[in-house]
Amino acid sequence: MVGVYDGVRVLELADGLAAPYAGMFLADHGADVVKVEAATGDPYRSDPGFQTVNRNKRSVVVSDEVRGSLIEAAEMIIVDQPGRADELRAANPAAIILTMPPWGERGPKVDDPVTTSLLHAATGVAWNQQSYAEVPVDLVVPVAEYGTGVLGALAAASALLLRATTGRVATYEVSGVAGSAAVQLGEARPAGPPEPRPGDSGLGSKGRVACYRLVEAGDGQWFFLACGTARFYQRMLDVIGRPDLIDDPLLANPPWGLMLDEAIARITPILDEVFATKPRAQWLKLLAAHDVPAQPVLTRDEFLTSSIVAANNMDVAVDHPDLGEVRMMGVPLELDSAPGSVRLRAPLVGEHTDAVCTEWGAAPPPSSVTPGDGQRPLAGVRVIDLSSFIAGPVVSRHLAMLGAEVTKVEPPTGDPFRAIGPPFLSWNQGKRSVALDLTTAEGQATLHKMAADADAVIENFRPGVSGRLGCDPATLRGVNPDLVLLSSPGYGFDESMADKPAFDPLVQALGGFMAAQGGMAQPGDGAEPVFLSAPVHDVTTPTVGAFGVVMGLHRRFQTGEGQHIHTSLAQSTMVAQAAEYTRFEGRPPTALGGFDHPGVEGNTWEDTEDGPVWTDGHLSVPVEVRGLTGSELAEDNGLLTEHSTESFGPLVMFGQLIGGAGPAPAPAPVLDDHGDELRAEYSAEG
Repeated sequence: MVGVYDGVRVLELADGLAAPYAGMFLADHGADVVKVEAATGDPYRSDPGFQTVNRNKRSVVVSDEVRGSLIEAAEMIIVDQPGRADELRAANPAAIILTMPPWGERGPKVDDPVTTSLLHAATGVAWNQQSYAEVPVDLVVPVAEYGTGVLGALAAASALLLRATTGRVATYEVSGVAGSAAVQLGEARPAGPPEPRPGDSGLGSKGRVACYRLVEAGDGQWFFLACGTARFYQRMLDVIGRPDLIDDPLLANPPWGLMLDEAIARITPILDEVFATKPRAQWLKLLAAHDVPAQPVLTRDEFLTSSIVAANNMDVAVDHPDLGEVRMMGVPLELDSAPGSVRLRAPLVGEHTDAVCTEWGAAPPPSSVTPGDGQRPLAGVRVIDLSSFIAGPVVSRHLAMLGAEVTKVEPPTGDPFRAIGPPFLSWNQGKRSVALDLTTAEGQATLHKMAADADAVIENFRPGVSGRLGCDPATLRGVNPDLVLLSSPGYGFDESMADKPAFDPLVQALGGFMAAQGGMAQPGDGAEPVFLSAPVHDVTTPTVGAFGVVMGLHRRFQTGEGQHIHTSLAQSTMVAQAAEYTRFEGRPPTALGGFDHPGVEGNTWEDTEDGPVWTDGHLSVPVEVRGLTGSELAEDNGLLTEHSTESFGPLVMFGQLIGGAGPAPAPAPVLDDHGDELRAEYSAEG
């Protein structure tokens, strides 16, 4: 089956994880990605993750002269060194240029070496990870680099759509700092001089909210309890036989009011005592029977045996001449008419030099195009966002960032996560809001008129809900067959999980993140799992989803047909652990953390008079304790924006994450901010 990017020539002048990961997403969907390596190969070849990150690609080892000819023949060039965009643009005026330097293109660190730990320390990830002792924590999964790679894929897809629809070629930038911002997208702070942020929590690394945290059952097995709404909280109290607590004045405004110290002190001992009375399996059964979100903490090996992995084809294999069978994540999203595929193993060093030089040498140069720097690639695209919480709304936030006109459709009571405050405003930048009661015929009729005029629709309902609300794919495509639809349920195609609520930490628990960060090598080995403060799945899934929507729009431009794209929180657990899920006989063990994990000898932090400093070998950086929104790194790279808000005053948050793709998105709307004009425009009678 034809891939969306079949035949697109992409030259990868990059090593390591982040930039090649962006190339992998293009290669999965048909692009001819050629990796230029030194004779000794990409140093990342020593990491098992190389086999996943470089699948479906070809490798060449060439002279400088031949490299120049490949640059001239490429339609897109991905480079991870700063300061090379002008040189590459001069060499090939018709190519898309995507620069992915770790520290960005500006600021004092531009030319500094980087490691995963240094990037996490300098961009606030290490400090923001909650701890018991208020110390920096070394994450054992390179979340910022994965975030950079997926954001780079979105930038690349947007540039390809811009070229296809307007004939313009862009120069875009996605730095490692921007990737770290994407992973910490909900971060916001009051305007003015930034203040240090607390690095601990009343619950240590179990969580920040008394009813949204890790819990140890009576058999020593752990699970995550995710009462992310007041309704779930009340159901949980009914399950444990303490409905009286709903009226406790110390436990006001659940669930998010339960992150206050007095609330934690009041309810934590009660819950701990109750949950210690039964084994985990029994509690999970009771909670599930009352539709209370909870999932067990599993190791990666346990997760691989789950129905979720099988139903979503998340584990695939390729044969390698040296390593034998290599198992890795499948393609994490699917277009109904042009699904991606894992066709080729990662190449050997220089394996395709002769073939590429022959084929690319005979290929026509890129056709004449117009520079598109500063162009918003999705200008004129109309998107309806029916989603709620985090993962769905961030899809359309990214699309709005790229120029789409996004309308957020909310129930009259609003998105439940409006109660979270400033993070909600970050996740919903750039949108209009209309309140529609989709349980009524009138609300559905208005939505259908909106859909008839739209290009894309995003939803993250549990299976079955969209049908009851008149916004299932069949209904919407009946209204507008040209729609690009994104469905992003929590557990994807796993029907056995279809009725289960899904929140980021539930998938963290299932997918092995919490076990690995806590140092849990085997179930029940006595290690305490760790809840990652960065909502990895809630930010990775929507970036993958936005990439899918842009691909769907590209495919519609190619064929004239609408598209249905599928992804899920569960699939993105491998996206954010691609190297860690790469397996073959004899592979080195994956890294494990532990209590307030400080790193390892030679790669750890120390206190100094000026604050904590992270040292990795002979390299060191100050640990950012003000959050990335308070750092010079983010300011230097143009990643911040300031919005005035009715409830919180002026706030600084992340804005445009893809350099060259237009200005920062507009502020998030208040509930029904544009309701009157939208209902007038799309009224059932109109």
